[in-house]
Amino acid sequence: MTTSANTLRAPAARSPLWGRILGAGVAKKLIVLIFLCCLWEGVVRLLGVNRLLFPPFSEVAVRLAAGLGLNGNGELWTYIWETLSVILQSFAISIVIAILFTGFAVANSWVRESLGVLTGIFQPLPSIALLPMAILWFGFSRESLVFVVVMAMVWPIASSLTVGFATISPTLYRLGRNYELGHLRIMTEILLPAALPMMISGLRVGWGFGWRTVVAAELVFGATGSGGGIGWYINNSRLFMNITDGFAGILLVIIVGLFTESLFRLVQYFTTHKWGTENF
Repeated sequence: MTTSANTLRAPAARSPLWGRILGAGVAKKLIVLIFLCCLWEGVVRLLGVNRLLFPPFSEVAVRLAAGLGLNGNGELWTYIWETLSVILQSFAISIVIAILFTGFAVANSWVRESLGVLTGIFQPLPSIALLPMAILWFGFSRESLVFVVVMAMVWPIASSLTVGFATISPTLYRLGRNYELGHLRIMTEILLPAALPMMISGLRVGWGFGWRTVVAAELVFGATGSGGGIGWYINNSRLFMNITDGFAGILLVIIVGLFTESLFRLVQYFTTHKWGTENF
């Protein structure tokens, strides 16, 4: 009997890091990407496609490597930072606004219903449609981009935060009171970890909306104040009929998007998965 109890209490053997990576399907995704790159290269070369209109993957990869400084001047880092600075600023503003909305919504049912109405109105609306008005209000400036991106990010983040706190079992709060914890400790040690899965989900969705919006806005808007971002770089390649640069910019958008998605997955693994709060 003791042996059975010890067996039940024994922690499961931790699989190696590479095993967890392969189990997460990363290897399958890499295989699909390699296949698509080979298909791209083969179609252009075997079918004799005009390279001025549709360059092979190898040429785009060489241009991308040069732009990232592997065998060139690394000019793409300037565009990457310009776009990231806009979305990071917008992300921070969106989180602050979402936290304020959530605080009032959790405390007041009328605010919670109003937030639901606002989310239902603005979340389906492509925020890029607000760009002409933003230009009229703020001019051709960085503030126009930030406004549009915030409008894309804040609603899914606020909605997920509100749902995350609203679905917490009251038993958890009573448990904290039974242990004579103060309101601050209940919030930081019980309620926040319990709401964390929905919070991370909202941040991921909000970032995805914001990333697509900032690139699209740069394509339409052009240079963002003192410089240009990735979208501006892609649009500029069209103006100069440099299709290879354009495809390199598109690949860069995909790479940065995949990288940030991986970061969110990593954060999720080291928080909700490690703490066992996925099913709260």
